[in-house]
Amino acid sequence: MKKQSLWLRILVLALALAMLVSTFAACATEEDDGDGGTATSEEAGSTGNGSNTVEDIEVETDENGYPVDNLPGDLNFDTTVRILGVKEYTHQFYMKEEDIGDDLVAKSIYDRNMTVEDRLGIELKWDFAEGEWGSRNTFLQAVSAACEADPYDAMICYNLVPYMLAQQGLCADLYTEESYIDFSAPWWPQSQVEQLLVNDTMYAVTESNDKGLLANMMAMFFNNTLLEARGLESPYDLVKRNEWTVEKFSTMIKDTYEDKNGDGKADSGDVYGFINATTSKSDSWFYALGYRLSEKVGDEVVSYVNDSKIQEYVDRMVTFYDSKDIMLADTKDYGGLGQGQLFYNENAYFYNGATYMGQPCNDANINFGVVPMPKLNSQQERYYTHLSNTYDTWCVSFNAGDMELSTAVLECMASESFRQIGPMYYDTNIKLRYAPDERLSEMYDLVRDSVTFDLIYLYTCAYADANNAPKEIVKWCTLKSGTYNWSSKLATYKTTWDDGFDAILATYVK
Repeated sequence: MKKQSLWLRILVLALALAMLVSTFAACATEEDDGDGGTATSEEAGSTGNGSNTVEDIEVETDENGYPVDNLPGDLNFDTTVRILGVKEYTHQFYMKEEDIGDDLVAKSIYDRNMTVEDRLGIELKWDFAEGEWGSRNTFLQAVSAACEADPYDAMICYNLVPYMLAQQGLCADLYTEESYIDFSAPWWPQSQVEQLLVNDTMYAVTESNDKGLLANMMAMFFNNTLLEARGLESPYDLVKRNEWTVEKFSTMIKDTYEDKNGDGKADSGDVYGFINATTSKSDSWFYALGYRLSEKVGDEVVSYVNDSKIQEYVDRMVTFYDSKDIMLADTKDYGGLGQGQLFYNENAYFYNGATYMGQPCNDANINFGVVPMPKLNSQQERYYTHLSNTYDTWCVSFNAGDMELSTAVLECMASESFRQIGPMYYDTNIKLRYAPDERLSEMYDLVRDSVTFDLIYLYTCAYADANNAPKEIVKWCTLKSGTYNWSSKLATYKTTWDDGFDAILATYVK
C-alpha cells in the first residue's frame, strides 16, 4: 500500500491486547457450549468485528474530535470522476441540492459528496442503473458495456452485486501499491476486511458509515406495552444478565397468539408473539445464532456448506417456526399492508427488523424498544448482527484509467461519511431523535458492534443459479420445510456448490 498507516499500527496493538486478554480468560475458565456442540463463529476461529481499540495512542483529529485520514492535503486530480450507482437506492449515497429541503440527513450526503470534490479537485459525474436482486444482470450489463468503451472510475452497488462483477473479472483489486485506501481505518468495517481480504486481494468495500449499512443492521424490535401487560421481563434486563437467548425468546412468545379480529383464522388482523419480517430477513437468525456459510480461518477461507451443523440449524428453526404464535410474514401476507406495518399497528410483541424502523415506530407513537437478535445460548461470547441486503458497496472497474484516483475517491468518501453522514444519521437520528428510551442508545451500539460478513453469502449472485445458491436453500428449508428438505437439497446441489466455492476462491488467485 502507499503508506504504513497509523491505524494499522493501532490495529496490530489492539489485536495483541485482545489476544492477551483472551489468553488470561482461557486460563481462568473452560466451558463447553452447553448445546450439543453446535458450531458457532467462536469455535470456528472468528476474530470478532475488530472493534477493539487502544486508547493511549494519540490520533490526529479534526476540530470536532473525529480522526482524520492520511490522504495528502495537496491532492488535485483536476478531472471528472465517473461513478455508476444502483438506481433503486440513490437516496443512500447521492442527493441533488434542490431535493434536500429541511432533511438534514440528505444534506449530510450532499455535503459529503461536495467535500470529496473539493478535497480531491474533481467533479463527480453520476450515472445510475437498476441493480438490486431482481435486476442485478442489468447492472452487470451496464458495467460490462462501460468496461469495453469507457470504464467507470468507481461503482457503488447493491451489496451482493460487486462479487458477481468480481466473478466476471470486472473488478479491480483494491489492495495494491497504487491504492489510497487505508483498510485499517475506522471508516471501513474491520469485520469485512478480516473476512473478505483473501490472498491479499480485496474487490469491494463498504463504508462503516454508509447510510444503507447503518439503516439495515438487523435487530429485534419489541412492544413494551404488550410485554408489560403480559408481565414479561424486559429484553433490556435479559441482555444485561446475558440471558437473551433463543430459548428464552421462545418461552416469552409462547401462547401469545390472539384472534383479535375474531374471524377464527390467523391473519393480519391478529396479534402474534413474533412476526418474522420478510423472508429475506429470516437470514438474520442464521447469523445471530452463530452459524456461517463460510469463514476465514487464518489465511484460508473455509466453507461450512457441507457441514452437518447446517442441518442442526435447519432442524432448530423448523421447530421454532412451527407455532401459531409466529407469523411468517412477507409482503403478500400483510393483507395490503406495507412491510413493518403490522408492528406499527401493535399486532406483534416482537419483530425482527432493520434499524431504519426506529423512525416509523416513533412516528406511530408506539412504546417500542430494540435489542440485538437473541444468542444461541449464554455461552455464545457475543451477539451477531446480519445486514439486510440493501446497503451499498464500492468497487472499481478492472480497467479504470487511474487507480490512484479511484481509490482516493473511495477513501475520501468513506472518511467524510465517518465525519458527516454517520454523526447525523446514526448518532443524531437513530440513537436520539427516533429513540424514545434512553437505553436504546446502548442497544444500538451493541447491534452495530456485532455486524458480520460472510464470503459465500456475498457471492450469492455469482453462483450459476443464484436462486438455488446456499443461502437461499438454507432459508427455504427453514421457511418451507414441507417442500424443502436440507439433506435432499444438499445431495442435489453439493457438486454445484463445491464447484461454485472453488470458482469463488479462483477469483483470488494471482
